[in-house]
Amino acid sequence: MFSKIQRKLLGIKYNVDVCEQSGTMLTISGWLCSEKCKINKVHFLIEDKRGNKFNIKGKYGILRNDVYQDLKIENAKKSGYYVQAIVENIKEYEVWIVFSHESKKYRIHLGSVVNEDDKESKADVRVTEIDANEKVLNIVEKIQKQKQYCFEFPEQFYSNEVDIIIPVYNGYKFLEKLLSSVTRTKMKYRLILINDKSPDERVLEYLEKYAEGKSNVLLLNNKENKGFVQTVNRGFGVGMNHVALVNTDVELPDMWLERLMLPIFEDEKVASTTPYTTCGTICSFPDFGKDNKLFLDLNVDQIDAEFIKQRPVYTEMPTGVGFCMGVNRNVLNEIGNFDAKTFGKGYGEENDWCQRAIEKGYKNVHVENLFVFHNHGGSFLSEDKKKFLKEHEKKLLAKHPAYNSEVAKFCVQDPNKSIRQSVELDLLCKYSSGKTILAFDHMLGGGATKYLENKKKQCLNEGDSFIIIRYDYLKDLYKISYYWNNDELKLQYKDPKDLPKVIEYLCVDEIWINELVTYPVLYDHLRYIRETAQKNEIPVKMLFHDFFAVCPTINLLDNDDNYCAVPDCMTCNKCLKENKSLQALDYGTMEQWRDEWKTFLQSCKEVVVFSDSTKEIAEHTFGKLENISVIPHQIGYMPQIKKENKTTKTLNIGLLGVLTKHKGGTIVAELAEKIERENLDVRIKLIGTSCVDINSPVFSQTGAYTRGAIPRLTLENDIDVFLIPSIWPETFSYTTEEIMKMGMPIMCFDIGAPAERVKKYDKGIIIPAISAESVYQTIRDNQIVKESTDKIVNSQKVLFVVQEVTFSSRYRIDHLREQLIRKGISSDCVSIKDTKKCDLKIYSSVVVYRISEYEKLKKLKSKAKKLNMQVFYDIDDYIFNYQAIKDIGFLKGKEYRNYENYTEQIRNCMEICDGYIVSTLSLEKVIKEQFPGKVVVVNRNVASMEMVIASLTVEKVHKDNITIGYFSGTKTHNDDFESIKDELLSVMQENENIHLLVAGQIELPAEFNAVKDQVETFKFVSWQELPHLIAKADINLMPLENSIFHECKSENKWMEAALVNVPTIASRNSELASVIRDGEDGFLCKNSEEWAEKLNKLIEDENLRNQMSFSAHERVMKEYMTDDIESEVWDIILK
Repeated sequence: MFSKIQRKLLGIKYNVDVCEQSGTMLTISGWLCSEKCKINKVHFLIEDKRGNKFNIKGKYGILRNDVYQDLKIENAKKSGYYVQAIVENIKEYEVWIVFSHESKKYRIHLGSVVNEDDKESKADVRVTEIDANEKVLNIVEKIQKQKQYCFEFPEQFYSNEVDIIIPVYNGYKFLEKLLSSVTRTKMKYRLILINDKSPDERVLEYLEKYAEGKSNVLLLNNKENKGFVQTVNRGFGVGMNHVALVNTDVELPDMWLERLMLPIFEDEKVASTTPYTTCGTICSFPDFGKDNKLFLDLNVDQIDAEFIKQRPVYTEMPTGVGFCMGVNRNVLNEIGNFDAKTFGKGYGEENDWCQRAIEKGYKNVHVENLFVFHNHGGSFLSEDKKKFLKEHEKKLLAKHPAYNSEVAKFCVQDPNKSIRQSVELDLLCKYSSGKTILAFDHMLGGGATKYLENKKKQCLNEGDSFIIIRYDYLKDLYKISYYWNNDELKLQYKDPKDLPKVIEYLCVDEIWINELVTYPVLYDHLRYIRETAQKNEIPVKMLFHDFFAVCPTINLLDNDDNYCAVPDCMTCNKCLKENKSLQALDYGTMEQWRDEWKTFLQSCKEVVVFSDSTKEIAEHTFGKLENISVIPHQIGYMPQIKKENKTTKTLNIGLLGVLTKHKGGTIVAELAEKIERENLDVRIKLIGTSCVDINSPVFSQTGAYTRGAIPRLTLENDIDVFLIPSIWPETFSYTTEEIMKMGMPIMCFDIGAPAERVKKYDKGIIIPAISAESVYQTIRDNQIVKESTDKIVNSQKVLFVVQEVTFSSRYRIDHLREQLIRKGISSDCVSIKDTKKCDLKIYSSVVVYRISEYEKLKKLKSKAKKLNMQVFYDIDDYIFNYQAIKDIGFLKGKEYRNYENYTEQIRNCMEICDGYIVSTLSLEKVIKEQFPGKVVVVNRNVASMEMVIASLTVEKVHKDNITIGYFSGTKTHNDDFESIKDELLSVMQENENIHLLVAGQIELPAEFNAVKDQVETFKFVSWQELPHLIAKADINLMPLENSIFHECKSENKWMEAALVNVPTIASRNSELASVIRDGEDGFLCKNSEEWAEKLNKLIEDENLRNQMSFSAHERVMKEYMTDDIESEVWDIILK
């Protein structure tokens, strides 16, 4: 144990970044150092509850410049530690880091781990360390090795004959491509085709015709269906040679058999060989362990042409994969065939065989220079199939208990990642469509990087590729992220001298300079980019996000933190020597700096600035630039805020963003001090975070925020006027634009782009001098500020109570709170367990949502009653009468075992409330019938300001197919989807251009395997990302079962789709018929015939889709916003 005294004596400092287990994988990372001595012999210790101890070596001495910069201790430079290990069959354990000093051992407790996934087991405990270094391809090393390898098959092996065994069960559509590609080899082979009693009669007919007259083809027919394992074993039995086992849904390239079998010919210890493929678990390409489509929609020959250039290392694997597997005949003879007794008709048999081979001293290898197409894709499994797979996994683990940990270890190590990366890169450079844009950026984040990320998304949506190079100053290397579609390839290089060859290898069409701050040997970088661009005729675009090109200080602040106004070089040279904001970089003189940058800027195709003031400063520095363009940023939709009254008695000055010194942090601190000293009713409220310490009761900050949350936070903080306190000439200022778009009053100093726009704004205020005193005088004297506070203060407040925060509570509670605050009524929201701490006297009423904890609600109701305060129950589902809904399909699931009890608890809670707020007319009717005599009002679900911002900033992606979207949310919608399954399958089978996009927990029926190449699934996305997902669809589906439960559902999915201009086709019920205008802003269907008819109408008529989505969008924007609230709801909450 390591005491506090020992820690002090040794000067130990440490931190645990991560100490957690996910599945079987334990990850530990952090840092440990001493300010007094060197730490030696570091390792890690796991100790379980029984006292068993396991030592893990781990890694210590990892570079941690961030720790060094913080502590300024020499020993902190290489203080990082990291370890990954597979931990099996331990439910709870402690983790320690152990180290030595002067021959004494010490240990520090890093954390306790409870593995929730691990059930108590008598199986042996296993702890296996993993070498888990992140593998990133060094592009320069790849370039240097290019063309150094060419595959040659040894002539002597051409005399060997191979048995190609193909078990066939249906799959008629695959046979022609498979059998025509089998012949693409110069090797001698015998083809053994075994028809496993295929029900599809076309299969036998095709195979008989194919085998006719071919002496090297043997066709066998099973008299009854035996399944994969016995069928393959039959093939093993009639063969005599090494085997190539091939599935029917495979397509093969030239020289496939030579490459597949060579490791077996050359090494008698090789039991099995497996190539790369699209869908081959640990042999999958491009995404390891996943089912992939053909990369970039290329064909097998185009992809394999790059794989054959790779020098194979024949990496050992825990198992081969049976889609296309070379099998050593000698190993078959020694260990036997596949285990049909254990694995029946299939799944797990080749894994078992490969494990048995390993146990006998053989190995299974990866053939890294061969790619075959496995047209398998991801299958949609029935419940019976899932159960079957689980049973076979248990059987496999019973025979080979360490199998899963060996596979997990292989997956974490991912030894052939660099080969996949290399092939990906070559294919991208050769075949990617659209332009390839290369952008240089830093790793500091901020507005410039956000701008680049948005531009990247825009370019990707347009079908271009986007590459970003960033200098990692902590690791002293250059990181490359190559983006296309929704994918990213990571690369790196070390030496800046290699930049020209990197640019040329990447086949770049445009170069953008977003940021070069932090780049070492900056003048060399400017020259490399300029010369390479000129040599290859690549246009360069310079983006002027700050004034780094003008001065290394970036923000043009002098030694006294004042704007310098870009003086002569003599003054600048003096400043550079003493400027404390500069890093220790050698820039030479200011004359050299400006000459280098002037030469570079003049060589650019375009220099983009974002304001006239930036253009003035740039041309003041460099002279007239013929290639300069002023293109202000576009920030997209932001709702107007109309404050009808105030919710606080103070004048509230708002700040927006990250408050730093150059953004006016010192001025804000001085202003807060003055307000506090003079005891003024003024508060400074920062929406964002402050990097400047301001310890004052008049100053507060919200913390990090999203752009969509700005309007709501503005209202919740009762902000009257915003202040932009920047003391440098900002080149644009997103925050200024966001504030103006909301229609809020704004103050700023007369400097830079903010002042340029604020002067033209009717609620804009220019502060005459850059000082806290000047801000103070403006607050006191300015008429706009006075008018912004000249409103009635509304002291009413509502308390909202939830049991837990859920997706639906956001719609019901967060959105209702937003409706209230937009009318000038503030509110609080607490958990039911925290209500005992609430002072109910400050509230006008209480609204509870889906509370089922009766005793807690009863106590709250009792407190409210004493204050003559009403409690209203908000509910959006028919979940309070089990007998009425018990026949619904999803209630048969295990997770709904106690649902009857839950509905009874809900009902009990509802009964003690004074009234009800519901989401639909149908729910209103049901509640009025079952809770007579109590008030029931409808408050339909609406779209929050944040949701509207997210939806209106979505860019529609052009595509060649028509996408039908189904966004289910939870498993409760499985039966809804089942109701339109046949109609949907029919249109997809008739037209391959119809695709299905499915999001949520829905389990697609197994019938959709017939169109699996037309299906894309997303398990879960956050609500903030949902608009981007829905916008990918051309048609939105909203099927509902015909029941009272479903009739009480709201029109949410129609509204969400309408916001992103996607038309909806829905089931007809009385509720939706009261909302959706059939044929105008949506389609309603009462039976399967109407579903088929109206779905086809929308598919065939693009104009109809556009017209319908436009009508729905216009209506939602007018009727479904939080800027209004039903008068009945207003009356009961605030009467």
